[in-house]
Amino acid sequence: MGAFRLTQQEHKLSFLHDTVVTECHDFSGTTFGFEFVDYQSIISLVHPQNTTIDVIGLIIAFGEMVQDNADMKKHRLNLQIQDANGLQLSVNLWGDFAYKMQGFLDNNPHNIHIIVIIQFAKLSIWRDYPTVNTYFTVSKLFINTDIDEINDFKKSLDGDDRPDSSMNTITLMKSNKVSEHDDFMVKFQLKTIADVSEPVEKNTFIIVGTIKGILQNEPWHYLACTNCNYRAFRPPGADDQPDGNGLIGATNGYECHNKDCKKTETSVIPRFMILIRVQDNTGTVTLTMFERDGKYLLKKSANELFKKAVQLGFGTAFYPGEINALKGLKLAFKISIKNFNISKKNNQYSICRVSDDEKLIEELENKFTASQVGNSQSFDIGESDFETQNNKTLKDQISGTGDNITPSTVDKNSATSPMKSFNTQTVLKRNLEEVFDLELNEKLSSSKTPKISPDGRINEIVNVKLEKNG
Repeated sequence: MGAFRLTQQEHKLSFLHDTVVTECHDFSGTTFGFEFVDYQSIISLVHPQNTTIDVIGLIIAFGEMVQDNADMKKHRLNLQIQDANGLQLSVNLWGDFAYKMQGFLDNNPHNIHIIVIIQFAKLSIWRDYPTVNTYFTVSKLFINTDIDEINDFKKSLDGDDRPDSSMNTITLMKSNKVSEHDDFMVKFQLKTIADVSEPVEKNTFIIVGTIKGILQNEPWHYLACTNCNYRAFRPPGADDQPDGNGLIGATNGYECHNKDCKKTETSVIPRFMILIRVQDNTGTVTLTMFERDGKYLLKKSANELFKKAVQLGFGTAFYPGEINALKGLKLAFKISIKNFNISKKNNQYSICRVSDDEKLIEELENKFTASQVGNSQSFDIGESDFETQNNKTLKDQISGTGDNITPSTVDKNSATSPMKSFNTQTVLKRNLEEVFDLELNEKLSSSKTPKISPDGRINEIVNVKLEKNG
């Protein structure tokens, strides 16, 4: 039997040429045998991907039909569905299922409750973003069908189900997904690290560089609300130990302060917040890598490394050796400069997206003109230079701050550089608030997390300016 299973049943029933089927008039079981999966287990990435799932939800938004292939079976329609608790899932309907749904939407008003059930669906996770998909012809799609499960779900919903109720209006989602090639080669300007060493304008740029160091004296993860991915906070008496799924505070609950989150009390899950030093031939910069890209590159989630550390008896602050696999990787980085960076003269940026595609990286490097390359001064610092700095300054600077603080870096020439030190608590609080949209819905809103050296000190940054001779 293959790794992906259509059912949890251990046995199968075969019909032979002489099998006799008789109608049953007193069947007491469920008609459809739904086994609905809790949204929370999908969102928190703890539900297994090796078997089909059943989900039920209210359609709150739908996208445009994607017809980028001549084969209609590969056409897809994206939906956002919501459970009775306000949690949301992304659903892709493929082929005939997509057109069945599109037909219903075209022929019915969008101000009524539209409840769907997708049975025998396949869960896929890409860069830490879960999506429920119909699975070839195996899946079943129910749309406002007059069955007990859908009728009961309607009754569980809050609000008015009258056709004129504004609470029931469905939103049409415009496609905002951009191909990797367009994101790196077309939409944004390519810069050197020296070009972005001082944040002078709000913008998004592409840089190419090699990860030369990992700052290991600060937390490599944060505890995220399992509903919205914002940082959650530990109330008095909360349980700090993970449960069997790696969730923390599942019993006592953590507090989520995100005003847009539907849950004020939540469980939390570890997610990556890795501070790295990236170098090109013009300079170095400190960037923060979050869950999506960290999991993509390391092939492991922060939760997996967290649970492993706990199982081995290490503290949760233990820095996993697996993260060192990032060293030496040459990548293309999409980074954003926000108003916060400009106002605070903070040149530590968060990563919106990475690419390890060798062909794409080569194309990006070829975009630099000969004159740009000729005017660039060679800049090469070994890993030890990034990871052996004195830690006294940083420890003094962050003493007494909360656990949501990533300290700021200070320019090496701080006497004359505009890149001054500043309040670290303000820095990371803003940084973490900005990153969470990046972790969701491919909307990639970057967050600003300042960087630190492995021994705990503020990193010293060398500003390299390009000047033409003569």
